[in-house]
Amino acid sequence: MTLRFKQSLGSLGIMAGLGTLVIVLGVLQFKWSQQLSNVEWQQQQAALQTGMNGFREDLHRELWGICSGFANRDFRRTDPIEVLYAQQCGDWVRSSEQHDVVRNFYLWESRKAGGSAFLEFNPQSGNFTAEACPARLGDLCDTTIAEGVAPSRGMDPGPPPLGWSFRGDLLAMAHPLFQAANGPSGSCPPDCVYAGVAIVELNRDAFLKEFLPELAQRYFGGSGGLLYQVAIVDPEKSPKFIYTSEAKPSESILTSPDDTMRLFSTRRRRGLDPRADDFRGPGLGPRRGRFGPPARGLDRPSRDPGGRFRGPFYMPVIADASAARWQLVVQHRSGSLREAVAATWRRNLLLSLGILLILAVGMGLVLVWTRRVQRLAKLQMDVVTGGSHELRTPVSVICSAAENLADGVVDSKPQVKQYGTLIRTEGQRLAAMIEQVMLFAATRDEHRPYHPQPVRVNQTIDSAVADLSPLMSANGFTVEKEVAPDLPPVLA
Repeated sequence: MTLRFKQSLGSLGIMAGLGTLVIVLGVLQFKWSQQLSNVEWQQQQAALQTGMNGFREDLHRELWGICSGFANRDFRRTDPIEVLYAQQCGDWVRSSEQHDVVRNFYLWESRKAGGSAFLEFNPQSGNFTAEACPARLGDLCDTTIAEGVAPSRGMDPGPPPLGWSFRGDLLAMAHPLFQAANGPSGSCPPDCVYAGVAIVELNRDAFLKEFLPELAQRYFGGSGGLLYQVAIVDPEKSPKFIYTSEAKPSESILTSPDDTMRLFSTRRRRGLDPRADDFRGPGLGPRRGRFGPPARGLDRPSRDPGGRFRGPFYMPVIADASAARWQLVVQHRSGSLREAVAATWRRNLLLSLGILLILAVGMGLVLVWTRRVQRLAKLQMDVVTGGSHELRTPVSVICSAAENLADGVVDSKPQVKQYGTLIRTEGQRLAAMIEQVMLFAATRDEHRPYHPQPVRVNQTIDSAVADLSPLMSANGFTVEKEVAPDLPPVLA
């Protein structure tokens, strides 16, 4: 086995080993990136679920903050209910940073002498005044509400006796009011009489265009805006969209959302109690709402050991039939959360495979360049060997002629002249070889200028034959030339 064959075999082995290593790395990169993609998708799903829970809990918390203007009253006071709640509503309007979300407060007061009165809060005077019930409040203007009789379409007051009802169609909240039947000597519960209904009407524009977008940005936004399309829909209503983060929502958010969640329920959900210590999650304290103070619940009344009645802060906001259908729907802006994670996975995979490809190409180029350097080195050695052989011939002829002259072998004038001509010719040939070697060495200089000139082919061949004639004569060779005399010159 020749050395050249061994070197070629070794190079092929190295290339095969490196190629196998690159393929193994590519397969491992594919598997690992796929596993990381699955983990990323699960984390994004968990984060999305956490965001939706936070959106719903903050919505309940903020609505309860609005309702806190009618909370924590002394039931044993015999003052009219408009007096009991006027100061607290006024304090809320003056102190709240987001009072524009509430349009106004209203009261249905049940008169002791019979009948009822509709009262509207006046922020300028800080009092409730008798006004006509605005038509936009719908069936909340029904006088039977103030008389303690639920109307046919009626308000769902929630878990008796102090539940708040959120009216989705009206964007209002209603709450029954009670007082002790026997005044200061009585207690409530159980000695309660129906005193009327408190109504909080929300500002529709502020609620839909400021409050809900702020919640969406808080839980589904990033530094560049919303990461998801967010909508609140009513599946049984047309149009279905109650709120949407997009000016023109896509129907795909209804057909293929990333996740959906009901915002309200007709039953109290565990974990939505604003007074609970874990309302914000493990390790977090009570959170201050935008509309009211931190939710600090009332202790259970001492006269209710069975727990049938709880303080008003314990009751969450309960939705009526229309709001109970409200669903929070989210969809990633790329079409779906899985598609977004898959796009990131494909981008990272292509990037890593591109790096591996560049590495493989680099290794291949290194091997190719190594082979070229080896061939160039061999070519240089061949040139040196061939040049050395060519130089030996004129040197041998010159040395032989010089010995003959020195030994007196040549004594006649014609022979001396012949030997002198031979020495001169071989000397010129030797000088020409040296020039050729120098020219070959100079060809490695990329900046060397060349000046091609017209050369006669006949003259070049005659010169080469003349230079080699002594060597050919000594070895018994003859040269036959068949060159057309009219060949054109060539650039060389």
